[in-house]
Amino acid sequence: MCLRRMRLCLCLRRWWEMSSPGQDEPSWPDLPSEAQAQQLSQWLAGPRSRALRRAAIGHRRHVLEVGTGHGVVTSELARRCRGRVTALDCRADVLAGCTMPEVSFVAGDAQHLPFPDASFDLVFFQNTLLWISNPEAAIAESGRVLQSGGVVVALEPDYGGMMEYPDWGIRELWISGLSQAGADPLAGRKLPGLCEAAGFQVWVELVHIPQPVQAEALSLLDDLPLTDNQRQIAQNVRGYIERANGDWAVFLHVPYFLIVATKLGSQPEIL
Repeated sequence: MCLRRMRLCLCLRRWWEMSSPGQDEPSWPDLPSEAQAQQLSQWLAGPRSRALRRAAIGHRRHVLEVGTGHGVVTSELARRCRGRVTALDCRADVLAGCTMPEVSFVAGDAQHLPFPDASFDLVFFQNTLLWISNPEAAIAESGRVLQSGGVVVALEPDYGGMMEYPDWGIRELWISGLSQAGADPLAGRKLPGLCEAAGFQVWVELVHIPQPVQAEALSLLDDLPLTDNQRQIAQNVRGYIERANGDWAVFLHVPYFLIVATKLGSQPEIL
C-alpha cells in the first residue's frame, strides 16, 4: 500500500469507536470525511472483492459489519449478499446519518457484541482490528455470533512489513507512533494465528498493491505522538520525496493481510 492509501487507513481512528460503553472518551480526532473513506474503499476494492467471493458473499443471508463508520462498504455488502446487513459501530452519532435499505445500524462494542449466538453467517472487518485493544475478544465474539460454517472476513494492514527505499527509518517512525497512539502496527500478521486459536479454519493472502508515494501522505505522522527528532526525520524525508525524479525513485509500501476464517462445524444449508 502506498503512503497515500496508508494515510487514509490510519485516519480511520477505530480504537475509540470500538471502546466499551461507559469509558471516558479522550479528545482524539474524529472520523475521516466520507470522501476520504470512499477513496480508501476504492483502493481496497480488489482485495475486498476477492475475499468476499471466497466467503460466498452471494449466498450469505445475515452479514455483520464491525466498524462501519460512514457506511462506505456497507452498501457494497448489502448489494452483494443475499439477505440483510447489520452495521455496527460505537459512534451512535455517525450511525444516525446512515440510512440504507436492507441494513440495520446498531451502536455497540466489537469486544461485547450485542447479538445472540449464531446470529450471522458472515462477519466483516476492514481497518478495524488494528485499533481494537483486545482483538482476541473481538474474534472470539465473532465466533460466538457466527453460525457453523460462517466466516470472518478481515482486511488489516501490517506496518511491521513496511518496505522502504532508500531506508530512512520511516518504518520505525510508523511503528513507534502507532504504538504510542494505542494501535497495534503488527496486527495483520497476528490475525491468522488468533483466528486459528479461536477455532477457525483460516485462509490467508498477503496483498501487495504498491503505488507511487506522495510526499503529503507523510503529514499524517504529525498526528502521532513522535519525538522532535522523529518529526524532523519525517520532514526531511518529505522534502526528499518532493525533490525526487520519477514516480519510483522512492518506494514506501505497507502490505495488507487478507483473512477468510471459517467457523468449523457443519455447513449451514443455503436456501
